Amino acid sequence: MVVGPAFDRRACLRAVGSLGLASLSGCAAGGPDPGPDSDPALSVPALSVPSAALTDEPVRVVAENLEPGAPVTLRATARSRDGAEWVSRAAFEADEDGVLAVPERTPLGGTYDRADAMGPFWSMRPADAPDGPLPPGARFTPPEGAYDVTLAVERGGETLAEATTTRLLFEPEIESHSLGVGLVGRFFVPPGDDSVPAVVHLHGAGGRPHLATGRLLASRGIATLTLQYFGAPDPIPDTLAEVPVEYVERAISWLLERDRVAGPTVGLFGFSRGGSLALLAASRSDAVGAVVGWVPSGLVWEGLGHGRAPAGTSAWSVGGDPVPYLELAEADPGPPPTPALPYYEPALAGATDAELDAAAIAVEEADAPVYLVSATDDRRWPSTAFCERARERLDAADYAHEYRHDRHEGAGHYLRLPYLPTPGISRDRYNAYGGTPAANARASASAWSETLAFLRRSLSA
Repeated sequence: MVVGPAFDRRACLRAVGSLGLASLSGCAAGGPDPGPDSDPALSVPALSVPSAALTDEPVRVVAENLEPGAPVTLRATARSRDGAEWVSRAAFEADEDGVLAVPERTPLGGTYDRADAMGPFWSMRPADAPDGPLPPGARFTPPEGAYDVTLAVERGGETLAEATTTRLLFEPEIESHSLGVGLVGRFFVPPGDDSVPAVVHLHGAGGRPHLATGRLLASRGIATLTLQYFGAPDPIPDTLAEVPVEYVERAISWLLERDRVAGPTVGLFGFSRGGSLALLAASRSDAVGAVVGWVPSGLVWEGLGHGRAPAGTSAWSVGGDPVPYLELAEADPGPPPTPALPYYEPALAGATDAELDAAAIAVEEADAPVYLVSATDDRRWPSTAFCERARERLDAADYAHEYRHDRHEGAGHYLRLPYLPTPGISRDRYNAYGGTPAANARASASAWSETLAFLRRSLSA
């Protein structure tokens, strides 16, 4: 069964949210109703999947009325923003009742290798590179707003059943606002009029706000200011060098003045270098009620200039003065795609205790719960070692709030929104990030789920 073009994605999303798993025909125009008196002997293979769901929502894919014990292949297909086709495949055998419930079944072969409800989604690869290493720069970038995934059950080259589900990147009714004078970024607000928790999200060394993250957080009930802190015209620096921590504090104050924001505190959520900035700002502000760092460092490092060359000064400043920092090591990482570990690991190993103490972020001076996420195969910097240092400081201080460090084995630096295809994010044309597609998919899904729960819990207290 194929979904026709005439259906209301927003209505489907609301239906999925309230009812859970639904047959695709429930949201499709003109879907047939077999009725209670239909003859089971006349049944044909059918594929059931929600018509629409937010991208962070796992879905249940079930095929029925198959020949018991028959070998079948589940194929998933989507198109990225550039129009390229991405495909996953997984081989199964129908059970004795002729049913294939994807979440409970381990594939016999294919693009993923363990029971996983969302394996068909995150394991998609470019259709023109079904096996082996991907072409440099191959990465699934979803179209704006939503993308369709078509699932098909096949046997011997014949399609037995087919269905399409829409993966929404955000709730269409969220609001988007520009910021006040002196701040760069966007402000995303959940639908409705109720007061809601709020966070400032801080991007990494890429220098661009993570708008998709802000939109999805707002879709999940958390107002989000996606703040750009370097890489644009005044009032922010051109490069990641001596970025004023006071700029984040100004963003916190702006956020607390919004009518929809349920004060008296807001959260800080940072990725990579932005995670370090979140920890640093939280150590200085009583207005922070939760702090999240994805692959951050608990140490202050030298900033980056144009072309990501060492800046010769700290990444951050306070009161116009550079925050004490560790210098990056001199390194020649070789031809791209290159890791950045050679700039950090030797510098960390060669630093004296006094240098480490001076560059350490005083996370224990924050007055908020802390949640840290690291990846053990991080090729940009050793995020697991960095997070452990921060955790040890909290241990030593007998920290009064909840704190936690989740380390994700085999995952790399590039954590992203859940269930988007992960083949290709271990590296791009220029940078190595690390991790395998499966480990990166598991880390992204877990980190996102735990972050949502942590922010809701911490900011509602």
